[in-house]
Amino acid sequence: MGTVALPLRLPKKLLQEIDLLVKAGLYESRSEALRDAVRRLIETKRLLLEPYGYYRLQAEEAVLSSKIPLASPEEAIERVRKIRKELWRKEREYFEP
Repeated sequence: MGTVALPLRLPKKLLQEIDLLVKAGLYESRSEALRDAVRRLIETKRLLLEPYGYYRLQAEEAVLSSKIPLASPEEAIERVRKIRKELWRKEREYFEP
């Protein structure tokens, strides 16, 4: 499989984190770390594309681990979505300048 070079802009904080992973020996290079991140992103997003896969698992987990009774699976899904949005918001705040 051939490769393609891409121009890429990253926030400094994000690049520093990648460099730490490389320095720690988890990856041989920035490129390897980014390829792994892209593969993981694709795998995760594929789960989102499955209508009952990802959200069903999340809803079941939320229902089973919640101490607050839920009225419906839709309520569990909405709770999971809110948690996911909050986590993404915190991640963006950390990595964006």
